[in-house]
Amino acid sequence: MKYIYKLIPILTIYLLMYSKSYAQFQFGGGMKFNTNNQFKALGLNAKVGKDISEKFDINVDIAYYLATKASWSFDFNLHYRLFNLDDKLILNPMAGINFTRTDFDKDSKSVLNNSLNLGVSMRVPTDKYTYYIEPQWILDNGQFVFSVGVLYPTISR
Repeated sequence: MKYIYKLIPILTIYLLMYSKSYAQFQFGGGMKFNTNNQFKALGLNAKVGKDISEKFDINVDIAYYLATKASWSFDFNLHYRLFNLDDKLILNPMAGINFTRTDFDKDSKSVLNNSLNLGVSMRVPTDKYTYYIEPQWILDNGQFVFSVGVLYPTISR
């Protein structure tokens, strides 16, 4: 399992360098709610995404949780473009890896939890922005994470 965590950054760098023909970047932010059994967390998140082919996107999501035992989380997801209804609703299943730093240890030491996640990204594009809703299930930790936010127009290289 730890080999997968080492392989993902190498694969990401390779895909980002190899995918010059599909060079669309998206950026934005929003809110994230984490429903872990040991803590409930509301946070602010920032998101960056890049097209790597006609059917796949890579997305990185960084969240800072407010006034909770979880201090931050980092998600790295691969989105598959499954369904597009006349550019009014876009449905992308996603899978990836999650890192969450928590402070609920008895010795007040922070703990870094990592796990695989599965979810779906529902996007509604408009003339200026793209609104998104992303429910995710973090497998090992039994967490359900719900994100909502805005993506700004794409930037071409």
